[in-house]
Amino acid sequence: MATVLHSTVKSVRDPPYLVILSPDDSWGWCEQFAQEGYTVVHIPYPPESADAFQKSLEAADAPLTGSQGNYKSVRFGLLTFGLKQEHAAILFSSHWRNQLEACIHYCPDLENGKDLFTLDSAGKYTPTLFHLAATQEKLHKSLVLLCDAEPPYDVPVRCFPPLAVQTYPSVPSSPPFPLLTQPPASLSAGNPAPTVEPYLRSATNLAYTRTLELLRRELGPHFNLEQLWEKHTYFEFVERDAPKTMATMVNMPYVNHVPTMTGGVGYEELARFYKYHFTGKTVTPPDTELITVSRTVGADRIIDEMIFKCTHTTEIDYFLPGVKPTGKSLEIALVGVVAFRGDKLTFEHIYWDQASVLVQLGLLESKNLPVAGIEVARKVMDPYGLPSNTLMKRWGESEGLGID
Repeated sequence: MATVLHSTVKSVRDPPYLVILSPDDSWGWCEQFAQEGYTVVHIPYPPESADAFQKSLEAADAPLTGSQGNYKSVRFGLLTFGLKQEHAAILFSSHWRNQLEACIHYCPDLENGKDLFTLDSAGKYTPTLFHLAATQEKLHKSLVLLCDAEPPYDVPVRCFPPLAVQTYPSVPSSPPFPLLTQPPASLSAGNPAPTVEPYLRSATNLAYTRTLELLRRELGPHFNLEQLWEKHTYFEFVERDAPKTMATMVNMPYVNHVPTMTGGVGYEELARFYKYHFTGKTVTPPDTELITVSRTVGADRIIDEMIFKCTHTTEIDYFLPGVKPTGKSLEIALVGVVAFRGDKLTFEHIYWDQASVLVQLGLLESKNLPVAGIEVARKVMDPYGLPSNTLMKRWGESEGLGID
């Protein structure tokens, strides 16, 4: 029977509903979406019989009708794992299907997708996204033909195409590939993420962000990710307050400074890192500046391209562990991938050119190596101000040669 898991995001006052058809042992995915700000109605799937499935759908009516006793008082979407042909007809004959505002299907177990295209009460396609394993070639072909066809109504240029299909290599369709991984919401200090093969992790991560993009666009909730990120960095670099910094993050966050593998996994380790090895005035130099070069904001993450400037007057554990202060100026071009779950940060991946840092401090001789120093950051800030290819000894050989 249907089970309800309420949104855990306190800032979302009127959470949208998300109906999820998934096995009982995939409850973690329901928790994941509840932490994104949705009230989840979980329907166990696959069912024991068509009759049991019908009863589960009927049981989902109660939360979906809302306090006013009708579906129009509730905004909701649908997410399915491995939906079978015989159940698609039952599912989309439900009297609440006309009120669906978004549909996402992971690896439907059928060869023709025409039965998964639903129309709303105005006769327009419900925005629908399909995630398929690359081996589902027949289904992919049928969906692409339908997605590429002109809808039987005008779609304004301001609107997104209503139908989309994505495929993922080297992952299984049965069980649908996300069910082979643990969602981040299920992880805890005593329950670390198991190691999975790269294609599976890649597909699951990409599909999840694409799913959120559709749900956020059609249902909400909408979060000001830039404001959340700037609040986090304010506590890091201005107030230098580790507890306040941690309060902007989920219960099981992680930070990975990629070149030096510094940061931490889980609340306790990361809180220790921030308190003793990041926010303290004896770690981060007092004249530190962060200059944003560019920023890309997505459904659940921000990509920040920045210049980190400081004078190396402290031992910067996270950039230069074990390197005593040199008193030299530093300019570091770095990129931060910052992900959110609901209105909290869930992880940071920070990348920079460590060779450039070492050259600037005189710890690496660049003469016979294809590396540069402060020029790296300067060219990021002013790409037209410095020449390209100065490290390419063969660059002069192509001068004057034809390019047609």
